[in-house]
Amino acid sequence: MLATDRTERVAPYLQRLLDNPYAQENLRAGVESLRAAYRRASKRRVEPTRDEKLREEVRQSALYITEAAKALKTGRQKPKKRWGRRLLSLLGLGALGAAFALAASEDLRRKVFGDESGAPQAGDGVRGASSPEKAPV
Repeated sequence: MLATDRTERVAPYLQRLLDNPYAQENLRAGVESLRAAYRRASKRRVEPTRDEKLREEVRQSALYITEAAKALKTGRQKPKKRWGRRLLSLLGLGALGAAFALAASEDLRRKVFGDESGAPQAGDGVRGASSPEKAPV
């Protein structure tokens, strides 16, 4: 009778675990991290409390398992990627780069915005240009 009570209490969590791939990924990563920590602790002759990499593996594993437990309890799914923000930041960086290029290059500004005065500028490559012709009187 005691076993059936436990089974009834655990059954909803097992069903959520089967239905939630995010919780499965976190549990899998947590177990892998614990295995890596165990392998490192068993190979090395250093005290586990002083080994920084070992402590980091155990800490990571605790974070993964905690996240999996929260996902099971609340039904949390894997967060969706936010392409809009990435695209907007990429476009902003492109515009900033174009502004810097225009600010740095006078020739580029002329090509993009055109020549407002119509008169040849110094450095245009026009040599020996005479002054504009005089109109007959």
